[in-house]
Amino acid sequence: FLQVLTTASEGERRWKAEPPKGSRTSFRRRSLAEWITDVDGGAGRLLARVIVNRLWLRHMGRGIVNTPSDFGSQGDRPTHPELLDWLAGELIRGGWRLKPIHKLIMTSSTYRQAVSTDPETIGHDPDGAFYSRRPHVRLEAEAIRDAMLTLGGELDPTPFGPGSLDEGQKRRSLYFTIKRSQLIPLMILFDAPDSLQGIGKRTSTTVAPQALALLNNPHVRRYALGFATRLSGTAKVSPAEAIRQGYRQALGRDPLDGELIDSLDFLASQAERYRSEGKADPLKLALADFCQSLMCLNEFVYVD
Repeated sequence: FLQVLTTASEGERRWKAEPPKGSRTSFRRRSLAEWITDVDGGAGRLLARVIVNRLWLRHMGRGIVNTPSDFGSQGDRPTHPELLDWLAGELIRGGWRLKPIHKLIMTSSTYRQAVSTDPETIGHDPDGAFYSRRPHVRLEAEAIRDAMLTLGGELDPTPFGPGSLDEGQKRRSLYFTIKRSQLIPLMILFDAPDSLQGIGKRTSTTVAPQALALLNNPHVRRYALGFATRLSGTAKVSPAEAIRQGYRQALGRDPLDGELIDSLDFLASQAERYRSEGKADPLKLALADFCQSLMCLNEFVYVD
């Protein structure tokens, strides 16, 4: 045990777990777990700070300590140490339950700020370290794929069980098996992490192949067709209502008047093109094109 994080008067005897008679293991991992989570004499208070800092990083795009894997002297100092301590205390008082901390952060006025481009605000806080505005935070690769699966009506929410190397599998992206020689292309394009090392903070790049993949990937096209089927429903709905529902489900808002007009014109021209080519169900194909265009928007992959 690290002595700098150990304050119990009885020392390591406090956490040492004796294996039961006939045990095939030494129970040393049990002892380590007891020490890591002990808030009175072990590393529990540091653990709580590390956890809430990672939750804050996940939602805000930047941690209170911006080096989430290094709370030591070579890491960054916390910008709001009192907030970090208070959140850690809330986690401990809440029995180490994570969902209340997620809710606490996401209902805060800090989280609910808009992405500001006000020159005065940027001048006072150029890198957003003091959370004067909403940062641009892109969804992770897994969340992007899961969102498209959900829109397409294909997501299989079954938990647990074995992973898969099949890019077309319908379970959450968490269940992809990681094999270095068979990485999932869409995941790699959107900065899925290297599985060989721990990564406290993911990189987020913007490159042309991401847009090309969303336009040409056959699985993305399948999700778009499923989305179009869901929007059209069993009964015929008007194109305007299908567009409104598409915006609501993909972007969480209604289309602006100009967006609705442009979308209606797009549906009409695409349907006419498919009709002239002799394609079956031209309106559904045009609606699928519209759905795919929604998935290609920045607004779909960025939290706002």
